[in-house]
Amino acid sequence: MTEHADVRELATLDQVVAELVALTAPGDADRVRALAEQAQRVPRVWPGQSLRTYRHELTRMREEHGLSLEVAAERMDWSTSKLRRVELGAVGISVSDLRRLATLYLADPATVERLAEQARRARRATRRSRA
Repeated sequence: MTEHADVRELATLDQVVAELVALTAPGDADRVRALAEQAQRVPRVWPGQSLRTYRHELTRMREEHGLSLEVAAERMDWSTSKLRRVELGAVGISVSDLRRLATLYLADPATVERLAEQARRARRATRRSRA
């Protein structure tokens, strides 16, 4: 990306739109505004991110309960390496293992079900991408 001395940091989308409109031909101003409005509705996530959130939440819950990787893995009868790979998203996790892990972290039943559904969707997405 090229740096320009006359480009300043803008704080809001409206300021960005105003700057873009000033740089465009008069007939393009409405199109720039429409594109900016559309940009506001675009999710701020990358593909598959929502499918990985359960892993981040499991890590957060483990840390909040003061459990090290080693202790949590031991309580699951897993290797530390397996738990690390699960948390990093390098390997998948079965829904039953996810339920056990979330229960270990004292997650409430609604949270366990939400995480289990995220894991199910991630597994389906992975299968579809391999097909």
